[in-house]
Amino acid sequence: MLNKRTFGAIVVAVAIIAFAIAYYFFDPVEVKWMPKCIWKVATGTDCPGCGSQRMAHALMHGDFRSAWHANAYALCMIPVIIFLLWLEFAKNRCPKLYAIVHRPAVITSLLATVILWWVFRNLVY
Repeated sequence: MLNKRTFGAIVVAVAIIAFAIAYYFFDPVEVKWMPKCIWKVATGTDCPGCGSQRMAHALMHGDFRSAWHANAYALCMIPVIIFLLWLEFAKNRCPKLYAIVHRPAVITSLLATVILWWVFRNLVY
């Protein structure tokens, strides 16, 4: 019987593999069934995640320049997301680090970077 932690790791791994396969074989710009950004459809402006699908597709093909142009913030946040996923599974081995990362100041700082990117990409980028 799988424990909760192992099951969670398997689910995450399967999801990552499924998304990787989808974004490798299907260009989100060309296929109609890929999800569209509700924010962009409603307002005409980019949300912080707009371009993430194009970024993932470009990364799958090794096109870092296109990935950067699609969503530079999301590209820069990939190592942070990987670290946070790892830390979630390693919280019992690294409880002090887990506590530091889950402080309100850290979470607020990450949220602030998302908001700054949102404003920047719509006014300047």
